[in-house]
Amino acid sequence: MKLSQCAAFVAIADTGSFTNAARALGISQSAVSHAIAGLEAALGATLMERDRAGVRLTDAGLRALEPARVMVVQAERVRQVVRGAGAEPEGPLRIGTSQSFAARLLPAVMSELHVRYPLLEINLREGSDTQITQWLRGNGVDVGIVTLPKRGLTTVPLLQDELVAVVPTDHPEAGRPPLRIDQLATDPFLMPVGGVEVLVRAAFRTVGLEPGVGHHVRDINALLAMVGAGLGVTVLPRLALPLVLPDVRLVPLSPPVVRHLGLGMRLGSQGSPAVEAFVEAARPLALRSDQGRRPVAMR
Repeated sequence: MKLSQCAAFVAIADTGSFTNAARALGISQSAVSHAIAGLEAALGATLMERDRAGVRLTDAGLRALEPARVMVVQAERVRQVVRGAGAEPEGPLRIGTSQSFAARLLPAVMSELHVRYPLLEINLREGSDTQITQWLRGNGVDVGIVTLPKRGLTTVPLLQDELVAVVPTDHPEAGRPPLRIDQLATDPFLMPVGGVEVLVRAAFRTVGLEPGVGHHVRDINALLAMVGAGLGVTVLPRLALPLVLPDVRLVPLSPPVVRHLGLGMRLGSQGSPAVEAFVEAARPLALRSDQGRRPVAMR
């Protein structure tokens, strides 16, 4: 029984599929399949069953999961002890980041890390909140920017990000802030793809409504351009907005809708000098990043 086999097993259990586990671990799907086959052969038991609905752990798999997870965590702790608790951060640091954090805050964090710890090798993976969570649980990244709360992860609060309505400049509510969420219910709604959608739908449901979604849009710049062209309205976090906006208006929501962002760490990695260096650099920069800075709409 090998550590790599246990890591693959834990990743599948946490992410729900061989494909997602392969992505989280940064290896091929065939390598994951080979690892599970080897682990099952070594244990003499079938650990999981696959069907169209995904992966289901057998009774043996359920019993084996936590001991396997302990092995993966303990192996990481051994590496940390060998390196020494006071060792200067060096080597690879795998960061899972969202589009909004990468655009506004990550460059400043990386710049500070490069100056203070030149031996640190930063590897970035950009994805949705769900993907980053899967990567953390599957050992695909060491630290990630996630929405809080998150079960099963070690987390550190980072900042609170307000959601705002984004409307065309000629929208009847553009000049009358704040805006109630139900006042957007009659407009074609352009839904941002990713973790924000959950917050948006929850805000509408507090008033017993569902948004009339005309399009789902992943790219923030395309979404803003569509609003500016009068194709609909949307709701976005301030952190996701560029400093210079197209011809749109931002309107605060009443009551306010916020998302809480934090640093998520895979179990066993929080004592890593590299992870601690990232947390030390990210927290103060995030807290003061938006003070006095707000996106400016072009007239």
